[in-house]
Amino acid sequence: MKKLLIASVLSVLTVALSAQSLPLLFNPGDPHAAALGGASVALEADAWALEHNFAAAALAKEQFSIGAAYGYWSPKPSADNRFSAGGWYRTGTLAFGLSAKGSFSKPYEATTPAGEVKERFNPGDYTLAFGTAWAPAEGFALSATARLVSSSLSEDIGAVAFCADVSALYSAGAFSAGLSAFNLGGKIRYGDKDYALPTLVKGGLRYATLDFEATGELDYLAGAGVMGGLGVEYWPFACLALRGGYHFGAADKGLPSFASIGLGLLLEGFGLDVSVLLASPTLAGSVNVGISYKF
Repeated sequence: MKKLLIASVLSVLTVALSAQSLPLLFNPGDPHAAALGGASVALEADAWALEHNFAAAALAKEQFSIGAAYGYWSPKPSADNRFSAGGWYRTGTLAFGLSAKGSFSKPYEATTPAGEVKERFNPGDYTLAFGTAWAPAEGFALSATARLVSSSLSEDIGAVAFCADVSALYSAGAFSAGLSAFNLGGKIRYGDKDYALPTLVKGGLRYATLDFEATGELDYLAGAGVMGGLGVEYWPFACLALRGGYHFGAADKGLPSFASIGLGLLLEGFGLDVSVLLASPTLAGSVNVGISYKF
C-alpha cells in the first residue's frame, strides 16, 4: 500500500516538474526585490544579497546587514507560506554571509485504496546558503555561494541536494552592472529519478541617484526560457521609499508575469519593507513583509 502511495505521489510530481522544479530557488523571496519586479542582480547589497548578487556585499558602504521576511505567495492556487532570512558581515574587501529560506504548501490528506485517511502532510522546500565575496579592485567584486536544498513531498518522499552560485558586480558612479548564475551543478532525487535543479542566469543594470533608482535585468531559466524585470524606486523623504516594477515571464513555466508595488521605511539603520504583486491570474495578492537592520 505504501508503494502505491509513493507511486501516486511520484506520478503527480513528474507532471509538476515538467514545468519547473523547486520554484523557491528562483522566485523573489524578499519584499525589496519583489517590489521591483524581481529585478535585483545589480542592486546594492541588502540583508538578502545572497539571493541576488552577493558580490555587492564586498562593495557595500555598510559593514553589517541582517533581515527576515514573511511572504504569503500565490493565494488563489496554492497559498504557500514562505520565509526568508539573511545577513552578512564585511571586513575590508571581504564579505561573508548566510541565507535561509523556506516554503510551506497546503497540507494534504493521503488515502488508502479503501478511502481511509492515511496521513496529513505539509510539503515543504528549504534552502541554506553560505557565501563569500571579494573586491579585488575598486568598484569590482566577485562572489561564490554554496547552497543546501531540502525538499519533502510526503513522509516517504524527500530529498537533499547541493549546488553553487557565482556572481560579479561592477559599479562606477551612478551605474552598476551585475551578473549571477544560480543553482549550478545540482540534481535532486525523488524516488529513483533525478531532476535537475533550476539553473538561473541573471544579468542586469542599475542607475541610481540620491533619491531615485531604476533597474532592469534579463534572466535565462533552464527549461523555461527568457524572463526579465524592470523596477523603479523613489525616495520622496529620507526615510520613505516608493517602489514599483513589472516582471515578464511564462505562465506555464518558470515565474509568471506580474506587476508589483511596494514601499520601504528606513530609520537609524532599521528597515521595514512591504511588497504586493498585481496583474497576474496566479500571483495577484501575494504579499511579502520584511524587517532589517544595517550599520
